[in-house]
Amino acid sequence: MWWKSFQKNIIVGFITLLPAIVTLYVVQLLFSVIDRFLGQFLTDVLKALRILKIDEGSIYFLGVYTPFSERILGIGFILTIVIIAVIGSMRRKGKNQYLFDNVDHFFRKIPLANYIYSSVEQMINAFTQERSSFKKVVMIEYPRKGVYTLGFLTGESKGEVQRRTQKDCINVFLPTTPNPTSGWLVLVPQEDVTELNMTVEQGLKFIISGGVVVPPDKAALLIDECGKIVEKNISSNEMVINVNRRKDD
Repeated sequence: MWWKSFQKNIIVGFITLLPAIVTLYVVQLLFSVIDRFLGQFLTDVLKALRILKIDEGSIYFLGVYTPFSERILGIGFILTIVIIAVIGSMRRKGKNQYLFDNVDHFFRKIPLANYIYSSVEQMINAFTQERSSFKKVVMIEYPRKGVYTLGFLTGESKGEVQRRTQKDCINVFLPTTPNPTSGWLVLVPQEDVTELNMTVEQGLKFIISGGVVVPPDKAALLIDECGKIVEKNISSNEMVINVNRRKDD
């Protein structure tokens, strides 16, 4: 019995630590690759400018001894962060837009790479631009009664569509999994739509993950907390009553 319990503990512990392990591994891998490439390049540039000097396997920065031998650890990663910040500033201010258009055109012309580039771009749009058009996360019975599908409220039905339905309908976008940028539009009577408390971002994560990433139910947590508070108050009142009775006795 103890061996089976131990095995279950190992599995649960591994699953619990897996997200943190994968995150640390990816960060460490990115840091190593970026710093190894740009760090060595920047070290050679600084050596050419005589800012760095290598003497007997040790690096001297402006004449000051450093504990590094091949390159200054982390300098390539810091340079990458600075470059990304500069590009972000240019993008936000709308400067040199032609450069971004040329890069976009370049990647779309490369076979195979254009599919990867387009897919990543669609995923980013799902969390940025398209998220602003989604107002709420809703749930409807689709494709049949008793089976529920998550969708996003995009607005109220108007014009000819609303007139011919003869009901107060709302527009609901039903995304596909795992790519929420594709899907279809359905017009659903308002009484058949259930609005959820989760945010649009939580709804997107839930759909993209195929239901693996489940948003917390804030209402259930609130009810549970309120129930504990009431139970605690009841217990406290009982204690007060018991103490009073003892004093009276």
